[in-house]
This record gives sequence, C-alpha cells and structure tokens, in this order.
Amino acid sequence: MTAGLLAPPTLIRTTRGRAVVLGLAAVTMAVEMASLVVGRSIHIGSQPLSASVLPGLVLLAALGAPSVGRAGDRDRLVPFWIAMAAGLLLGVALLSRTGDLADLLGLVVAAANEEIVYRFAVPVVLATALMVLRVPTRAARVAGYVAAGAWWVLLPGHQAQTDGAVAMVTYASFAVISTVVVARSRALIPMSIAHCVLNVITIAHLRGDITSGGRGALSACLLFLLVGTFAWPGDRPGRRAAATDDGDQDLVTDTVIDLRDGQRPSVHRGEDLTWVDEPSEDDQPEPVGAPGDRRSANHGPPRH
Repeated sequence: MTAGLLAPPTLIRTTRGRAVVLGLAAVTMAVEMASLVVGRSIHIGSQPLSASVLPGLVLLAALGAPSVGRAGDRDRLVPFWIAMAAGLLLGVALLSRTGDLADLLGLVVAAANEEIVYRFAVPVVLATALMVLRVPTRAARVAGYVAAGAWWVLLPGHQAQTDGAVAMVTYASFAVISTVVVARSRALIPMSIAHCVLNVITIAHLRGDITSGGRGALSACLLFLLVGTFAWPGDRPGRRAAATDDGDQDLVTDTVIDLRDGQRPSVHRGEDLTWVDEPSEDDQPEPVGAPGDRRSANHGPPRH
C-alpha cells in the first residue's frame, strides 16, 4: 500500500514514504545550520525560533502517529499527561498576568522544534551518512544521537545560559535523558511537551514565583514521570515485544533501516559477499556454488 503525506501514520512504512521523511529531515537539518550561521530567527510573541521550525513541523506531521510514542505501561500515561497539563496551566497563569500569553505558544513550538531537529532530524541524517560510509548500523545510530546531543548542548542560546560546570552538566544530562526517551519509545511529542513544561518551570523561577529548591523538585518529578512512562529500564522486554509487531524500536532505525527495505547493507566482490554490519549465523546467506559446480537448490546433486 502506498502512503502519502496525507496518511502520516503509515508514511514511514513504505519505501517512498521513508525517502520523503529522510529528505525532510535533511532539509530541516540544513535550514537549522543556515539559521545558526546567518543568526536570524522568527518570533512567536517574544520567543525567538529557528527557521528550521517550518520544515520541522512538516517533518513531524510526516512522521505522524509513531511520534506520539509507546509507553511501557499505558496506566502510567494518566499521571504523566495530568502533570503536563498542570505545567501548561502554570504557564498560562504566569504569562497571562503580564500579557505575554503568546509566549507560551512560542515555548511549545520552540521546544517541539528542538526535539524534532536534535532527537530525530540530525541523528537520522548523520546515521544514514555514516551507513553510506559503511559504518555498522548500530554504531552509526549511536554516533548520530551523540553528535546531535552535543550540538544541542553547544547551541548559542544554551551557552549564554551556562555560567559554570554545573549548568553544562545539567544541559548534558537533559540531552541524554531526552535522547534515551525518544530512542526507546519514539516519544517525540511527549518529549516536546515535557521540554516546554521544564521551560515554564525555569521562567517561574526567574520571575521569583518559585524557589531554586522548588524548581529542582518540580524538574526532578517531571523527568521521573517522563522516564518512568516512556523509558523505564524494566520495560525493555515489553518494548521489544511491541517492536516485533510495530517496526523497530525508534524512529531513526525505522527510517534508516527501512529505507533499505530491511536489507542489510552489503558489498559484492565477484562470488564473495561481505556484510557491512555483521549478521548472526542464522542470517548468513546460502553458499553460492563455484562456477564449475552444477549443484543448485532446484536441480539437486550432480548426476554421475
């Protein structure tokens, strides 16, 4: 079945759809780089946004339903979304008092854009490029996530808020947590909302509405809910079982591996086949007979 942009839940389940997703990811990454070099941004309220938000939101729509994520236990979704709703209501209460309610929309869009760019677009483009260079699939995927996380930590806006090693560790820790959440559950949209709520908590602290201790406690609770819902280590067997029926475990693998129609990248040199990513023994291809050997699966053993 062929799916187009009007059928986002199945877009990454087709060869053409995955090519579209990968192309959008490359455009999003390129626009992000250009926006950083030029130093220009667009605004919602007083919130500056990278120009990559435009292709980024199209990319999110193209990803469709899989970007909502897969919880280890659906019962945990209730407290998680209650907490997210409370955080957004806190933002409404804080920003409406000063007439800056449009800034809340800006915070939501900015958080979503950063998650789309640095938890999906950059990792998938880098992983694909590394696979073209014959880097094994798993190593390429990990390298893509690590490079994207480091890039996010070093963004100019984040560096401007970093006044010491503690702040740097905080940003690095958040990059690791958000990467793990998205990689284990595809929860790109929940991660975006949680990112926005953390920004609301930070604004409340800067305005003097909550203390430093309160900010730390609220942030810790939110991150615990996030990891507990979408990336708890004990849920790994369940996630793997679900992945059997619903594709791979993360959006990057869905796009990169499926882009090759599930085939392992390999190189043919005459009669020899070399795997780029070494498979298990069960996945090895059937041996090919020598040119002078008349045996084949269809004709049985040679006659004498």
